Amino acid sequence: MAAVLLALVAIYLAAILWRGRLFRTDLLRRRAGDGRAASLRIWALSVAISFGLPALIGLMILGQRTVLDTMPAAFLPLVFRLASFGLLVTPEPLMIGMVGGTIVNVLFGVWRVRTGRAQIQIGNFPDVKPAVRSDLLPAVLLSISAGVSEEAFFRLFVPLLVALVSGSALLGFVAATLLFGAVHRYQGMRGVIATTLVGAVLGYVYLASGALWLAMLFHIVIDLNALVVRPVVTGAWRVSSSSASRS
Repeated sequence: MAAVLLALVAIYLAAILWRGRLFRTDLLRRRAGDGRAASLRIWALSVAISFGLPALIGLMILGQRTVLDTMPAAFLPLVFRLASFGLLVTPEPLMIGMVGGTIVNVLFGVWRVRTGRAQIQIGNFPDVKPAVRSDLLPAVLLSISAGVSEEAFFRLFVPLLVALVSGSALLGFVAATLLFGAVHRYQGMRGVIATTLVGAVLGYVYLASGALWLAMLFHIVIDLNALVVRPVVTGAWRVSSSSASRS
């Protein structure tokens, strides 16, 4: 069953990658008709349906529903390898680092605004970057949807499938990380490289801590920093949709 599911997932991801160039065009079309906030809500729903739902269904078919709370047995050899190098960690220092990174991001953003410098942005995603106050809550929803759904899919379901079929958890995480970067190609090449590296870090967070929820939280915070914190710092909170339309 795992081999059949893996083949289906490969076809499914190939279709997503093939349509990747069109996805952004569709989003722009929706934004033109319904506003950016509506586009953000649509994207939040589409991410949950595209990645979160298939992950849950696939895990149920595999009889692996409990792996949402516990580390799958197929991943344990890779976890033991990390342990042999002293690379296992508890969630606490990772969470402290996450909070510290967010504070640094805020302070850095404020400094660049006050000194008249443009914000540094690696990926290109103007379609979903909030511009006015009403865009911020949908951006929060998108961050949560992406963090939960994409981690369940790319840090658990896909690596587990590959590990069950090939016998190699390492191969599973490498493949899932590369695919995670590839599905973000709408952000341009720099965005693909950045999300691939982020995916590798999130994979390490999951394996080293044994907590999928922590990888989800990291992902959510990363997206919140990009989609909410920086727009707020640069003034999106002070702009209403009515004033933006008048301008």
